[in-house]
Amino acid sequence: MDSDAPATELQQPPFDQDTVRRVWIFAQEIPGNDAELWRKDAFGAWIYRLDYGNRHSSFGWHIAEDSGNPESGLASLRPLQWQNYIDQVASVTQSRVTADGLRNVRRLL
Repeated sequence: MDSDAPATELQQPPFDQDTVRRVWIFAQEIPGNDAELWRKDAFGAWIYRLDYGNRHSSFGWHIAEDSGNPESGLASLRPLQWQNYIDQVASVTQSRVTADGLRNVRRLL
């Protein structure tokens, strides 16, 4: 990976479909929504199951390692809305994407 690449160019290592399915269950279920398709990440941003890896969708998401988790392997992986993923990996902003009603918005910390 080019260290001079903009944050939006950060690439995620590929995960197989079984890992993607198993990590999805770590996202927060929201009552009244189909948990197979819609959940929220650790920062409260909406994610859509079928938009895994899609950075053209506000609801796209990636899999991130939870650095605060002493576990390794699957237990250390968490689903994050793609902009939150980039922010976590690159540490380039002081904001997070979270839900505002039924849409996602960027909030400054």
